[in-house]
Amino acid sequence: MDFQQPDFQQYQREFTAHIRDPRNVSRPKGVPARRMKVYNSLLFNNVESFLLSCFPVCRRILGKRRWDRLARAFFRDHVSHTPYFRQIPEEFLSYLQTEWEPADDMPAFLPELAHYEWIELELDTSNRDAHLPAHDPAGDLLTGRPLLNPVLRVLAYRWPVHRLSPRYKPSEPPVQPTFTLAFRDADLNVRFILLNAASARLISLIQNNPRLSGRQAVTELAREMGQTPDALFGFAQTLLKEMHEQGVFLGVLV
Repeated sequence: MDFQQPDFQQYQREFTAHIRDPRNVSRPKGVPARRMKVYNSLLFNNVESFLLSCFPVCRRILGKRRWDRLARAFFRDHVSHTPYFRQIPEEFLSYLQTEWEPADDMPAFLPELAHYEWIELELDTSNRDAHLPAHDPAGDLLTGRPLLNPVLRVLAYRWPVHRLSPRYKPSEPPVQPTFTLAFRDADLNVRFILLNAASARLISLIQNNPRLSGRQAVTELAREMGQTPDALFGFAQTLLKEMHEQGVFLGVLV
């Protein structure tokens, strides 16, 4: 049995469809053009303001014309899964990663660059350090089980996201990926540290296997690299010490 959609719901659909795409969808009958224009500008500008605050490098690289086109496409096509304005950047990132079909004049690195910029917001607003396990800040990171700062991400990108700018826009990714450690320090500042492949893997091993001691993590890394553990202990001890001083490691679990 077919049910006719109530008039007010049909009106709502027409109203929102026009707001999403005012160039191609006519405004509902009876709505003054001037008033409709106010709605269109208010809603789009609110959404775009959150995008601009999170993705300034993307905006500078694209320039006004391409950025406006991209923001409009997101506003028109993406169905958000959250009512919170603060999460609009994450929705935009999801759009770029899963729905976006880039035109030929759009850089291929854009989704990775957007992720790199969004990570700062994700870490800045995280509460993952609200309840830390018992730990000794002065413990030995090799003999003990290192406690990583929970507000942290180990990142690997095909593109050199830390270097991208209006003056540096490569058309092909380099042979070697870019490894980056992003974390929030004790002063609540989000920081980024470039890593090599071995450092990134060691931190990932510790992050994914909290029962491992630092020595056990180094031993596993040596096995993966086809080296003896003794060849890596000096490198690991220096790395862990430096990372502890910067706030990447908080101590050892007790």
